[in-house]
Amino acid sequence: MFQIVTALTPIFLLIFMGWGFRRLDFPGEAFWPMAGRITYYVFFPALLFSSLYSASFDEMHFGYVALTIILSMLLVSILMLALRRRLKLTGASYSSFFQGGLRPNTYVGISAAYVLYGNQGLVLAALVIAVMIPLSNLISVVVVSLVNANKPGDRLQTVKTLLHNPMITACFLGIVANLSGLSLGFGTQELITVLSQASMPLGLLSVGAGLRFSGLVGDSRVIALASAIKLLLLPLSAAGLAIFFGLEHDNAVVVLIFAALPCGPAAYVLARQLGGDILLMAEIITIQTLAAFLTMPLVLGIFRT
Repeated sequence: MFQIVTALTPIFLLIFMGWGFRRLDFPGEAFWPMAGRITYYVFFPALLFSSLYSASFDEMHFGYVALTIILSMLLVSILMLALRRRLKLTGASYSSFFQGGLRPNTYVGISAAYVLYGNQGLVLAALVIAVMIPLSNLISVVVVSLVNANKPGDRLQTVKTLLHNPMITACFLGIVANLSGLSLGFGTQELITVLSQASMPLGLLSVGAGLRFSGLVGDSRVIALASAIKLLLLPLSAAGLAIFFGLEHDNAVVVLIFAALPCGPAAYVLARQLGGDILLMAEIITIQTLAAFLTMPLVLGIFRT
């Protein structure tokens, strides 16, 4: 447990530093949206591509990893759908609750996998992302669209945006380049490696800069339930399935890392585009990011003992 806390502490310290820099208006308000944008479209995709391009896929048992992710997310989604009538929420609030129980913060997950398992952790993280992010996007778009009244054109544009997710594209290209034996010449591989080195610190600082602690007025019951589902129930479901399928230890822990992540800022973007409760969504993201500093070491510590 102590080893996991020690390993994860720098990740959350970087997040809190990002929040502190934003509060101090350093290096300026205009910096953070651009930092998040270049990290999302350039630095993290470079990291994922580089990791998968140089990976060896021979002994990863990807089929069982994918099954563990898919089944755990479907189980949690079914539970949240079953809770809709009991919660008696508006469509907008329910859709934000649903996203809060399902969607991961990819930046934190990649960083945690790297801190615990080095380059092998990055490869496993990229494979998990290749399954988890498209699935969480698909489920979220369907549910949020069904419970909120939006124009079909808005939904179509959102689906197009999610399908063009740069991280998914980077994963796909990295796997294709690896399996095809493509050689990256003229310094291309070195350039991608250099770009990838900026991804984790800048990504985590951007996560912290996006946190909002003032004016937390949302339904505490909904925030607590979404957080319990996301930070405890989903990882425990994934852990049970990982044991059932007999995943190798490293594979299982990286899957568990991503299952235990707090909700990410992409959920806020989708809530804004499809009529969700953006205030509640922002509060869920903030509270879960803080709570994950305690729950992630707890869940991972239990599984690794």
